[in-house]
This record gives sequence, C-alpha cells and structure tokens, in this order.
Amino acid sequence: MPMIHQRFKRAALAAAVLGFAALFALPAASYAADTLRPDVAKPLNAAQDLYRAHKYRDALTKVAQAAAVPDKTPYESYMVEEMRGAAAAAAGDSATAAQAYETLLSSGKLTGADEQRTTAALASIYFQQKNYAQAIKVVQRYLKAGGNDPDMRTLLMQSYYLSNDCVNVVSMLKPSVDAQARAGHAPDESQLQLLGTCAQRAKDDATYRGALEKLVAYYPKQSYWDDLFQAIRSRPGYSSRLDIDTYRLRRATGSFGTVDDYMEMAQLAIVAGSTAEGRQVIDQGFASGVLGHDAQADREKRLQALAAKRAQAPADSANPVAPVAAGFNLVFAGQAKQGLEMMEAAIAKGGLDHPDEAQLHIGVAYYVAGQKARAVQAFHAVKGSDGSADLARLWVLVASKW
Repeated sequence: MPMIHQRFKRAALAAAVLGFAALFALPAASYAADTLRPDVAKPLNAAQDLYRAHKYRDALTKVAQAAAVPDKTPYESYMVEEMRGAAAAAAGDSATAAQAYETLLSSGKLTGADEQRTTAALASIYFQQKNYAQAIKVVQRYLKAGGNDPDMRTLLMQSYYLSNDCVNVVSMLKPSVDAQARAGHAPDESQLQLLGTCAQRAKDDATYRGALEKLVAYYPKQSYWDDLFQAIRSRPGYSSRLDIDTYRLRRATGSFGTVDDYMEMAQLAIVAGSTAEGRQVIDQGFASGVLGHDAQADREKRLQALAAKRAQAPADSANPVAPVAAGFNLVFAGQAKQGLEMMEAAIAKGGLDHPDEAQLHIGVAYYVAGQKARAVQAFHAVKGSDGSADLARLWVLVASKW
C-alpha cells in the first residue's frame, strides 16, 4: 500500500495555516463594564499599531510592557494575552503563542465562536510544532465545543497518523469513506490510501482489503490491483487453486500484459483444463508483441505450440475433466450455450468438491458470454472463505464497470 498521499499532508498543513489566520483575527471577549487603564492601554495600542505594520517582534516588546503592569484586572490580562498570542504567532514564536492561547482558553472567558476559533488556532500551533499529542487533545476540545471545520478533522487524523495511532485513524476515516461510497460518491484517493495504510498497520485485514477494493473501483491502478491480490492470497484459508482467477480479473480490467502475466496464466489455464482459454492468452501475448521478442522467445513459442495442441486435443476418456471445468472450457472455446448448460447442470446436481469455486466460475462464464446480469447474480451467491467470495465481489465490480 502506498504511503499517505502528499495531497493529504498538504491539507493538514493548510489547516494549520488557516488556524494561524484565525489567531490574528480573534475579537476580544465582551466585557461591557471593563476598560483598560492608561498604563496598560498605551503599550497595547502601540503593540496593535506595530502588529498592523508587520513589526511583530516590536509588538511583542510592547505587550511585555503591558504585561508588567501590576495588579491587572481580568479584562486587562485577557487583552494582554490576546495581543501576545496574535503577535507571537505572526512572529513565528509558536511557543509563546501557544502559552498565550492556553491562558485564554483556561480563563473561562471564551465561549461560542471565539472559543472555537482560539481552540482551532492552538491546535494548529501544536501541529506545526509536531506536538501531536497536544494537537489531538486540543482538536478534541474544539469538536466538543461544536466546531465543524473539516480542516480540523483532517488535522486530527493527520496527528493520529503521525503519532502512529492507526486504530484511531481507521475509526475516524472508515465511516466517512463507507458513507461516501454508499451515496455513490468516489471517496478521495488520498483518504483511501490513508485508510488502507493504517488498517494494514493496525492488522485490520478486512478494512485493509475493503480500502483496496475501493481503490481499484474508483482509481484502478496496477499497483492497487497488485496490493489487493496479494492481500487476498495472504488471507488465512486462501486456496491456491484460485491463482488463475486473479489473472482472469486482471485480464478483464486491463491490468495485465507483462511477459510473466501471459506465460503464467497460460500455463495455469492449461493445467486447470481450460485449454481454450490458455490458447487465447498465449496467442494474445504474441499478437500484442509482448511475447516472441525477448531472450525466452523459444520457450514462449513452445508454450504457444503446447497450448494449441491441448486446445485441439479430443477429450481423454482415461483422464476425464469435471463437468464444471469442461463446460467452462467450452465457453472460452466459443460454445457458450452448451458450456453454460453443462455447468448449470453440474452445479444443480451438487456434490462438488469446491462448490464456491464452481459458482465463481459460472459467474465468469456468464461474463465471458456477455450475460453480465446473470454473472452478477452468480457472483453474489459465492460465499466461500477460501478467497472465492473476495474475488466474486471484485467480479461484481468488473461486470458493472467494464
């Protein structure tokens, strides 16, 4: 699974920048009966003028003068810390800004939108400091106070991720991703990458495979298919008999075409008794120009000759092929009606050694025959824990999109 997409990182940093902007614009809390004494007001007014002139360090010097006035009222202390926080943040002194805004929040004087803006800005400061534990704590306070800025949720997820707390990333991100998919909207690719990466680290295999399935559904790249097939093969109880079916899926989606792909799939098809399919695959490799031109050209030509021979050979009564496999081969040989009838009869009769695999294959046969609606119906009936159900879900996707 690729590492978290850079665009997702930039989104979190953008949240931090927005937080700093909020710092500079914070209005003072309402203290109708309060005023500033001249000893406090004069340096604060000077600090404000210097701030507007972008002389932030000089502004901090004036704030310090105001802070040094003894016996300040709560209102005066509030105004000092608010100006200190804004000037410090603008000057890049994140430690002083954080301390100022922690003081403001602990004062109990902030409520509503003022509290939310201050909390969001403080969380952004901690994120910029790479103090992810504090960023998480402050964002949680922001959300509890009713804040709903999506950038803050992005910052929270990124803080969890950078703290190696993948369990919380999954718990935050999975419901949102699932809801978007149910509503028919493509989840953001970077969010799916993040979900998959964290699910894998958290050893949440089901969520990991689910994230990969959405990635191949909405952003079908070779690397995502490779990761997904590897995840399916690594699942406990996976049957290696289904290896050829991963190649069938890749071939159907266009994520197939290397020398190894053609050679391996053709050999697996021949061994499985799907000789017509094996011949189609190897011939496609030569027709596409992938095979027949490298150092193994002689070996590739020998396999092509073997595939042709096996595809043309009559049925071997001494080594009969199971009816499902025989019918499957007929479908690839262009005799779809006869092949499907043979497969349907064998499945209806029952007693199969691998019923879910048979159900998967009849779904593929319907798909190859152009009967996509029946293919989807057949795939939905696959329930096996050997990897067949995982592959069937992907075939439903293929039948719907390709």
